[in-house]
Amino acid sequence: MSIDIKDPKIQITIGLILFGLIIAGLFFKFSYQPSQKRIQDLSAQEVKQRQELEQVRAAVAKLPELEEQYKALEKKWGKAQELLPTDKEIPSLLKKITNAGIESGVRFLVFKPGNLASATQLSSVIPITMSVIGNFDQITTFMAKLGNLSRIVISSNIKINSNNDPIRSIKADFTANAYVFKSGGEQASAKATTSRRTR
Repeated sequence: MSIDIKDPKIQITIGLILFGLIIAGLFFKFSYQPSQKRIQDLSAQEVKQRQELEQVRAAVAKLPELEEQYKALEKKWGKAQELLPTDKEIPSLLKKITNAGIESGVRFLVFKPGNLASATQLSSVIPITMSVIGNFDQITTFMAKLGNLSRIVISSNIKINSNNDPIRSIKADFTANAYVFKSGGEQASAKATTSRRTR
């Protein structure tokens, strides 16, 4: 069967087929492809958001544990602050050291506080040169009292010599290093604690 191209019905049919193909091509190019790309982008966003949601859920699940760790650190920080007096409390600390010596029964030959020197970012150290005489028990009791003060005092450069006094037969020369907050150290630590709480 031959097709007569000159036949108007055939021409209309061919024209409709071509028109349909053009419409299909335009739909594919301008509607289907962009829709597919958009669907792919949305799918990628959905996967990313799901992953972020899983991370947030994991963080929320760890929140009680992190809060406990934070509270424990705050307690440790509070205890550390109690061990370091401010520089305003230095006279009181020096009095505690001399009282520890008097209570132990030693006699001071030298008690010379030095100048404050930087120890860490928040603390300074004041070296106290001391020379005391007493018997063995008195000297060791005094050293123990220094170590058990509510503030950090570390003895160094200890030299023990005999003494001519029969009652106080031992002489001890040493340096007691007392650690204190630097000026403004408490405020800086308070600001740091406040900023951690507000986060």
